[in-house]
Amino acid sequence: MKRIYMDARDCTVNTGTIQIHGGTFHYLRKVLRMKKGDVFSGFDGRGLSYTINIDAVERDFLQGTILELKRNVDFETPFDLHLFQSVPKSGKMDSIIREVSQLGVKKIVPVISKRVIVNSPVERMRQKTDRWRKISAESSRISGRELVMEISEVMKFEDAVKIKSDLSIIFWESAVTPLRQIIQENTGLKKDAFIKIFVGPEGGYTEEEVSLAKDYGVAAASIGKRILKVETASVIASALTIYELENSL
Repeated sequence: MKRIYMDARDCTVNTGTIQIHGGTFHYLRKVLRMKKGDVFSGFDGRGLSYTINIDAVERDFLQGTILELKRNVDFETPFDLHLFQSVPKSGKMDSIIREVSQLGVKKIVPVISKRVIVNSPVERMRQKTDRWRKISAESSRISGRELVMEISEVMKFEDAVKIKSDLSIIFWESAVTPLRQIIQENTGLKKDAFIKIFVGPEGGYTEEEVSLAKDYGVAAASIGKRILKVETASVIASALTIYELENSL
């Protein structure tokens, strides 16, 4: 059975029935060529899964009967992990989103730090954000997640470090403290903790940025002696953080 992401903004749910319009309707009707009598599985990115029988296909929407409705977030991490990712060059951000969304990261915040090369106007950056959200939704579908990893609007580094959290970690090539040690030292973390991790762009962070982060309580962590490509570092940093937290909380 086909499993698709249904944007909650495109769905109007009543008792036992659902009306789908907007981009989700266009995908079902124009791309998948679904018609009356077809049955498909969908998830809304907020933890709800549906099995839907299509009752009618109109010009701008389709009407369906909800055969099954369930909430299933068993695959999600018990903590709220946000990746503050300095925007890399070319299509590397696409790759990072595809990979970390499958790991269980709850949100990516694209960050403009000093070594980020910004050559896109505001409107172009908004278009990139829309594309990143579509990539996140597709990756969630592939990996079986019921929640879609959020993609935030772009933020400046100096604003990002000020956001309060239960634990904030910046991955820096000059750091000497292992990630495991930092997590083990934070013994008061609970299962619903809000965790921030920062990964820099090509060239990493400047010493001034790391110093600013430390001023706001962000711990500098090492993930090894080797210098990694940004898209590799983001995946490893996210995976190791999730692993260590899942085994300590």
